[in-house]
Amino acid sequence: MQRKVTFLPQDVTVDVEDGDSIMKAATIAGVDIVLPCAGQGRCGKCKVSVIGVTGPDGKEQLKDSEWEAGVRLACVSSIEGDCTVMVSSPIEQGISATVDHTPLRDCGFSPLAEKGFGLAIDIGTTTVAATLMDLSDGSEVSTYSDYNNQVLYGEDVLSRMEFASEGGTERLRGLVLKTINGMIANMNEAYNGKMAMAAIVAANTVMGHLFLGIDPSPLRNPPFVPLMYQNRLSGADSGLDINPKAEVLVMPCLSSYVGGDVTADVLHSGMHNDPRLTLLIDVGTNGEVVLGNDEFLIACSSSAGPAFEGGEVECGTRACPGAVETVRIEDGEFHFSTVGEAEPIGFCGSGLIDLVAQLFLDGRLDKNGRFANGDGLTDDGDVRRLSIPCGKGMSISESEVQSIMRTKAAIFAASSTLLKNLGMGFKDLDRILIAGGFGRHIDLENAISIGLLPDLPKERFEFIGNAALAGAKSALLCKDTRDEMEQLVPRMTYLDLSNDPSFFDEYSSALFLPHTNLSLFPSLESRSL
Repeated sequence: MQRKVTFLPQDVTVDVEDGDSIMKAATIAGVDIVLPCAGQGRCGKCKVSVIGVTGPDGKEQLKDSEWEAGVRLACVSSIEGDCTVMVSSPIEQGISATVDHTPLRDCGFSPLAEKGFGLAIDIGTTTVAATLMDLSDGSEVSTYSDYNNQVLYGEDVLSRMEFASEGGTERLRGLVLKTINGMIANMNEAYNGKMAMAAIVAANTVMGHLFLGIDPSPLRNPPFVPLMYQNRLSGADSGLDINPKAEVLVMPCLSSYVGGDVTADVLHSGMHNDPRLTLLIDVGTNGEVVLGNDEFLIACSSSAGPAFEGGEVECGTRACPGAVETVRIEDGEFHFSTVGEAEPIGFCGSGLIDLVAQLFLDGRLDKNGRFANGDGLTDDGDVRRLSIPCGKGMSISESEVQSIMRTKAAIFAASSTLLKNLGMGFKDLDRILIAGGFGRHIDLENAISIGLLPDLPKERFEFIGNAALAGAKSALLCKDTRDEMEQLVPRMTYLDLSNDPSFFDEYSSALFLPHTNLSLFPSLESRSL
């Protein structure tokens, strides 16, 4: 039996079969609904309001008051009668993605094209950034950033690969091109409609494959080798709204989970030409780590997950106006700040790190991520949740805290595993570079307090910002950088953590605050933790 489903405010009506999900109806209607967990019914973030008859699936993820008000999870809720579905805006507006970075290395000026303009593009799992550059003098004309529209089909690369394996590759390619071309359209005013003559794309391996229209799902399987190493194509073939004859270069990948963005990170950092032992950590939806100097480079990736991007946390949000980005507890009182000084709407990544660290240091959270009894704590038998006075209705549950702990453990364990494979420890490091737009906002002391970063003197840390975008800019402007890019990946060794028994030991040990081995955190060891 067919049912009519009308989506508002889009005012689109489609016919679907009885029992089809709301999400399937939305796909038929061309209506976008965000699926952070790729439709597995876990995250509870694809809420829509429904007038009509639906099945009971997803009820356990909702409050009784929400269910009675007609709120449903689009991914699992089935249609059992004619329905009207109200869909909120699929992606938050007012993104606060970091495009800043430390200065480019001085490597001369020999751009990819001899005249016109060029684009440096960083395609991340969550955000995309692009800078338009004048190729006559290397100056920056305009920079834009936006959410990667692919988040509609999952917040991590595994979700995107799953969707691609089900025939969604072209849909995902279309969404990231829509994102980039939207930024290019905004740039048109800056360069009077002239079309770019060159583009460099830095992207993690999955995003790079999807940009090229290649199904990345085989990357999930051994030997975890990219289906493409590096690609040069024309503007016409790229799908970008640039000169059809422009040269587009996609930066080379090392493995399924160490991509062109890491290549760009290393190029910008200069660690491959530096005798100092350096650990580079790119903190994002994926946690990539590179260890080395001018003699060797070894890299790995650990799936950090979307917790630091606001996923898997009911009161989590991306870095947009109103996102709580800093938290302090002083004399039992909460103090916080938000992006744009707007009314708080949720905690972004830096705010979540601060929150967990401050709760831990204040004694409201133990090393296992369990709440101490006290004010603001509710317990319904299944979920223990702590009310946080940083905005109306803000709270965090023990399971959400432990999701954040798993994320930090994955990044810390990846770093320690690389070092142990070479017979080294954190004390042997001369410097630690924190890359990624999110990384710049991390409070160092709080990150150390939860065991995300090693407990080392602060002068050994350097935040280098969006190094992927910076590396793409450098490659766009400098032939020496492009030559180094060609040579860099063959120099790098990939360590597959899934086949390294020591990683699981390191990860298990890091699943506490800050760690099972407090001697690794001497600045915290003296506390009664």
